Amino acid sequence: MATLELINLSKRYGKNVWGAKNVNLKVNNGEFIVFLGPSGCGKTTTLRMIAGLEEVTEGKVIIDGKDVTYLEPRKREVSMVFQSYAVWPHMTVYDNIAFPLRLRKMPMDEIDKIVKEVAEMVKIEELLKRFPSQLSGGQRQRVALARALAVKPKIFLMDEPLSNLDAKLRVKMRTELKAIHHRTGATTIFVTHDQSEAMSMADRIVVMRNGKIEQVGTPDDVYFYSANVFVAGFIGTPPTNFFKMNIVRNNGEIHLKNNYIDIKVPEKIKHVIEKYNKDEIIVGIRPENLLITDDEKSAIFREKILVVEPQGSHQVIAVELGDQIVKIVAPAFPKYSADQIIKVTLDHERMMLFDVDTESRLEGI
Repeated sequence: MATLELINLSKRYGKNVWGAKNVNLKVNNGEFIVFLGPSGCGKTTTLRMIAGLEEVTEGKVIIDGKDVTYLEPRKREVSMVFQSYAVWPHMTVYDNIAFPLRLRKMPMDEIDKIVKEVAEMVKIEELLKRFPSQLSGGQRQRVALARALAVKPKIFLMDEPLSNLDAKLRVKMRTELKAIHHRTGATTIFVTHDQSEAMSMADRIVVMRNGKIEQVGTPDDVYFYSANVFVAGFIGTPPTNFFKMNIVRNNGEIHLKNNYIDIKVPEKIKHVIEKYNKDEIIVGIRPENLLITDDEKSAIFREKILVVEPQGSHQVIAVELGDQIVKIVAPAFPKYSADQIIKVTLDHERMMLFDVDTESRLEGI
């Protein structure tokens, strides 16, 4: 277990292409951190710089207070699990796990004890005599995990380790990885582009875009208090609905309006709009915070249903407002159908407001 600090960590390819730019992050002892973002956002590049597999252009990597920026990978006391498993096909499962311990010239009885302990931890104790070709993808990934755990690293690095597994197994492995982390207490950095994976596993999520950090926070922080339009749009399924609205001030009331929607701003957040000196604003409303109502007065719009997507526990209702598809998450019952007219209101407490120019979240909401 260890602490990790990244100070202005940057990686440049050629003259002008930055894989990561001024990444600053402090990771606490035993914390489970997830780097989340779309392909090409810099999350794997940053992970590889921590591991020593990628040369640092600028900045520092500090592990337990020690500068390891230019230390070779084997001296950093980190373990990495790759997307492609990277298990040796000519070795049995036992030998795959034991190999890094033999390199350290550990006694055979100690190696045997550790191999059996980690094999039991990842539930492959019955597979130790098999070769990788005799294993499923999920089993091979468990071998890679066991090998990484066996050396008791200060920091455990995982680069999209579940992406090659089928959907059902991915969900199962998420739970097991979190349980393993709870048992070992290892400081862990996990890379994924799957936001549901990040939300379910992380102590804190680092949301990245274009080589930079957009927001660092708990799953609740990034979901309910998204720092900007990008984070609010990237986190959540279905994604957040965004509306560019005009601010209409009249007789002490404030309304946010466009051609299809009229939202009366509640007293509780009027001060936020009053401090905002522009005439347009971006409103973000998550699909579960749009509510179907019978009350005409509270409705912010009235529209015909385009399609209904049944999901078992709930249904996703899509309506078309001009050229924009708006999605609403409704309970499983009552059932709705295409072409049905619905009135829609919202949970004002969960409305997000963003600056029309910077796309940053307005303070106070």
